[in-house]
Amino acid sequence: MKVIVGGCSVSDYSGTGVDRVYGEILASNIGADYVHEGAGCGSNYRIWRTITRMVMDNEIDKNDIVLVQYTDVTRQEYWSSFVFSQSYRKLSLREKKYDGDILRFKIGLSQPEKHEQKFYNLKESYFTSVEFDEERFEYNHFLFHNLMMSKNIKVAYFVPTGVMNTYSWDKKHLFNKNGEIHLTDNLCFEYPSKYLQDVGHFSQEGHECVANVIEKFIKRNKWL
Repeated sequence: MKVIVGGCSVSDYSGTGVDRVYGEILASNIGADYVHEGAGCGSNYRIWRTITRMVMDNEIDKNDIVLVQYTDVTRQEYWSSFVFSQSYRKLSLREKKYDGDILRFKIGLSQPEKHEQKFYNLKESYFTSVEFDEERFEYNHFLFHNLMMSKNIKVAYFVPTGVMNTYSWDKKHLFNKNGEIHLTDNLCFEYPSKYLQDVGHFSQEGHECVANVIEKFIKRNKWL
C-alpha cells in the first residue's frame, strides 16, 4: 500500500523548514510506502501530470491512497529549451526533461533567463484570466477525478483556507460535482498558531496535525 501526495509547497519539504511532511508522517503511521509529489510553486497541472502518469503506468491501484492538495488555478507548467538551476526561497523551480526544463509559472515569479522572463511578463499581463483558469480547472479536475473513480482508487482533496488562503482558494464548488471527498475543514489552518510557520506553510507541528486528521479520516472510513 502506498500514500501518494500531490501539491505545492504546502505539502513539500523544501524551503519550509520541516523535516517530515504530513504525507510521510501519515504513511509511516499506517505502515504504507510514501510517494512524494509536492513541489514548491507547483501547479494543479503538475499534480494531474505526475499522478495520472503513475495511473497510466499501473503504479497506483485500489489498495493505495491518493491525497491531492490543490493550489492557485492560475499556476501553470511550460517547457523551455533553456537549462538553468533556479530556486525561490530554497524551492527548486525547474525539472530537467526532454533536453530542457519544465518551468513552474506563478504570478509574480521571476525567471533567470531574459526570454523566459519576457514570456512570463506577457503571460501575466495579457494572457491570464482567473475566470478562464477556473473553467479549465473544472474540466481537468472532472477528468482526473473520474479517472480515479474508474480505477477504484481512493482519493481525497483539500485546499488552503482562511489566512492560509494565499492561493485564491475559497472555491470548493469548482470540484464538488462527483461526490468528491473534501478534507479541507479542520486541517489546522489557524494563524497565528503553532501549526503554521507563516500564512502559506505548515510548521512541523502543523504537518503532524494534518497527518493526524487524515489518519483519523482514513480509519473512520475503513480505507486500510
